[in-house]
Order: sequence, then C-alpha cells, then structure tokens
Amino acid sequence: MCLLLASPFFSLFGLTIYAQTNSYSTQVFTLAVRDRQGRFVTDIQPNQIVIKGQAANVQRLELDNAPRRILLLLDTSGSMGNYKSLSWSNVAQFAIQFTLQRKGDDLIGLDTFAEKDQMLVSFTVDSQLVVRHIEALTSSGRGRTMLGLALSEILARREDGLRFGDAIILVTDGDRSDADKTDFTRLRDDITRAGIRICMVRVPPIVGTGATRIEVSDASGFVKDTGGTEFDVINPLNEVQPFGGARVDPEKLDSTAQAAYAFTRTYYRVGLEVSGPIQKPCQLTLEVLDQQKKMKHLQLNYPRYLLPLQ
Repeated sequence: MCLLLASPFFSLFGLTIYAQTNSYSTQVFTLAVRDRQGRFVTDIQPNQIVIKGQAANVQRLELDNAPRRILLLLDTSGSMGNYKSLSWSNVAQFAIQFTLQRKGDDLIGLDTFAEKDQMLVSFTVDSQLVVRHIEALTSSGRGRTMLGLALSEILARREDGLRFGDAIILVTDGDRSDADKTDFTRLRDDITRAGIRICMVRVPPIVGTGATRIEVSDASGFVKDTGGTEFDVINPLNEVQPFGGARVDPEKLDSTAQAAYAFTRTYYRVGLEVSGPIQKPCQLTLEVLDQQKKMKHLQLNYPRYLLPLQ
C-alpha cells in the first residue's frame, strides 16, 4: 500500500516547490493526451481524470504553454552506421526536419551520444545553426549505446540545463547497451522528479529490424515509465544497403517530426493530492472519462510512479 506525505506547492519559473504538512501531499507531473488519430487533446477537465488504486484527487490541471528547451539527442553508436549509411541518413534527416519545426521562443540544442555524451550546440533560437551542425556530423557508427550515461550527464548539467516540462528528442534504434551500468530505476525517478519529457524516435539500425541483438535492452519501457512517448519510423522504402540499413520514406520522417514537436509543445501540468505518507515508489495509473463517465479511448503519457518526497 502506498501512502504519501502532504505538500501544497507553487511553481516559479518551472521549479516545483513543496511545503510539507501531515495530512496529504501534492505531487506535480506532466500529462499528454492524444486521441485515436494521434491529435493532442487540450480540453480535459480535472473531474474527467480517474486515479486508480490511490486515495487521490486532481487538485490542479492546466495546459503549460511556456517556452520549451528541447534537446535533440542523436544516437551515434555503432548500430547507427557511419555518416554514409542509410541508417544514419534517417537520423540526420529527421533531426533536420524536427529542427525546422521550432517556433517562437522555444530553444533547441544538439547533443550526440555513444559511449559518451557530447554537446554540440547549446540552446538557441537559431535553427539554421543547429541544421548546419547536423549536416556536418561525420562521427557516427562508433561505440556502444550508453544511453543511461548520456541521460545522467544531461540531468547533471546545472547551467543552461533542462527544466520541468522541457523535452529530450531521442533519435535511436531503441536499444541501449547492457554494458551501461547506470541504475535505470534511480534514473527513472530522477527524470520523473525533474519533469523532463523524453520522446524516442525509433529508426532502422544498420543490421536490420529482425536481427538478434547481443547485450542490449530495449529502451521503450524506461521511456514510458518516465512519462515519455515513442514514435516508430521503421517502415523503410525498397532501398536497402547491406550493413547500412534501410532508407525511411522522407514524408514519414517529416510527419513524425511534426508529431514529435507537437509532443514537446502540448502537455498538462497536473497537481495530484494524495492522502498519507509514501515510503517507496508506487505505481500510478490514470484514466480519462468522457462527460458520461465512460472511459475515453485516449493515449496517455505520464510518469508511472509516485515517488517519496526528498
């Protein structure tokens, strides 16, 4: 049984502040809602949200329209192939199309990772600067996919770092190396507390989608547990390159870039009031009902665990 300590909150520049009491706690998290057509729903009311298995209620629900910091995180590990491969071409083309979606005061940065993380462009409104750096990348196809290390380093950045509601666009084949000794349970909790949202865009690797992978794990469950989402663009055209992957339809890359940017822009900030203290992470399950109190067929992205207060 999960129990929670109380903490009314207020937010200042994206930072959630807790004030402890003895009767309840309010935990703040992000929620994205999409319909069957993949369109984001922006008219949900607090009384439509049902919390299953918890003595809790939605104290606050609001669309967050603040400018975002968006980090493009590109997988340059060996499974992506070198910069001449079709697999890497998909990564680069998606990243360019996504960058060109950036609007208004949103900031975009560029990062790559394999066995270590490398920041290439700090957060900027200059989309063309980011595009030029993507086009100039020639260092792909080297090393293992140390995703945990990369995300840990990104979270640790204090100056010019990510804040509540900001997003990481992870472009990868979806695998992470088991040689990465990161504690992914702890990393999940750290990302949840920070309110960082991950959008994983899965592209074809050089070895083909049906190949057996050795010493790797799928990152999908981790992304889902942190409140993130996944878009799969593995629908290659007939063009296939031995040990170089397959080319994805450019229209599919473009439409996915639009959907991924919409994910970064559209979410609810939810304040959930729960009775009692919490001693360890406990599972959070939400449903959204229509006005007739029937379950709506919607896709929800939100952190899957309530956490002890720190």
